[in-house]
Amino acid sequence: MSEVITFEMLDAKLGSHAPFLVSLSDGLQEELRITIAGAAAGEPGSNIPDFEGMDVTTKLTLSEILSKTCPIEVNKDCLYEICFHDYIIYQVRNESFSSYDTEAVSCGRYLITFEKSEFLSYLHTVTDACRFDDGSYYPGRWAHYGIYTQNHIIDVIAHGEPDISEVRKDGISAFN
Repeated sequence: MSEVITFEMLDAKLGSHAPFLVSLSDGLQEELRITIAGAAAGEPGSNIPDFEGMDVTTKLTLSEILSKTCPIEVNKDCLYEICFHDYIIYQVRNESFSSYDTEAVSCGRYLITFEKSEFLSYLHTVTDACRFDDGSYYPGRWAHYGIYTQNHIIDVIAHGEPDISEVRKDGISAFN
């Protein structure tokens, strides 16, 4: 039996760089499966392009600057599958065009849980999910999860925490 990995535990394991989105699928059983890979700094100066068509001074200047930088690369030894069995709604945004909710109340760095967000407020506008005056929820209590990757922002509102499993090196998930 493998260790249970929580959203918060995986966020801590990801380290100092946002993960990469490897895949996202929504299957026949309305399960949202998201595979992410950790990120790691590559070798300094290992990603310097040819700068074809540029003058010599520009090439030298850019090469000097880039020689002191490290590319952020996929860590193939750090693959995880996040499965939401009972999601209500999700959205995927291009990270470059995402606006951030300054009024949000949240916890986490790259895998974030929200207590308050614009997306939670939006839920009742586009679904029949609701919270009643007595504090109960239809169709049941939900939570907003954010997955912030190198190029994507994924927001999911779902019942309960997702199941998380490490994807083994042979490509087969340890997920049951």
